Amino acid sequence: MKILFIGGGNIANIVYSELEDHIEKCWYYDVVQTNLPCERINNFTVPNEADVVVECASVEAVKQYGLDILKSGKDFYIISSGAFSDEDFFDRFMAELKNSDSTVYIPSGAIGGLDIIYSIRNFIERVEIITRKPTKAFGLEDTVQEQTIFTGNAREAIAKFPQNTNVSVTLSLAVGDFNKVNVRIVADPNVDRNIHEINIYSSVGEYKIIHKNKPSPNPKTSYLAPLSLAAALKKRTEKFRIGG
Repeated sequence: MKILFIGGGNIANIVYSELEDHIEKCWYYDVVQTNLPCERINNFTVPNEADVVVECASVEAVKQYGLDILKSGKDFYIISSGAFSDEDFFDRFMAELKNSDSTVYIPSGAIGGLDIIYSIRNFIERVEIITRKPTKAFGLEDTVQEQTIFTGNAREAIAKFPQNTNVSVTLSLAVGDFNKVNVRIVADPNVDRNIHEINIYSSVGEYKIIHKNKPSPNPKTSYLAPLSLAAALKKRTEKFRIGG
């Protein structure tokens, strides 16, 4: 597999370590030099020989380079799904995708259960996601009691916490309606994990899924998020696939 990474930091390094045996060649584009063991590209371009482009950077990076990646025709894996909370960008992205040879993949990130949600999306009445993280993930180290710092929808959440709430946008995309998903964010000095509780209410059934994720070296990112991205990429090489 020949991969162009957008971003060469924490997430890219974890993905690389998981895929090392599958990578034939790799490049990365980042505004700074990093320790990712791939060739650095100083000016953004998609190498002709690349098989896939893997975004490991930010919402802003998806918005800045996403349309050019679609024009390259390369398959595109996106971890910063929060970019699609911007309705104007989403519309332009989808219009470009219709005429592109690219296929776009949004990994499940720091949550599971998207297979359930996608299967019953036409029957869903509402969904709640409660994200609870250590206070340092929000720069609130002096907080001594748990504090709800946000309640609203995913579009509002990603605008305020662009590095902490991509999961709420991924969830809303799976549901197919941002207005059906209520988001609550809690800063909690008593936890050392990134916890996501998802409650799904539908005419098919009710589901509760709780994730207690250990953080990656970057406390804003659960370790599960880059692992889910690596797993999605590994599926490209598998002929026997299980689940969604």
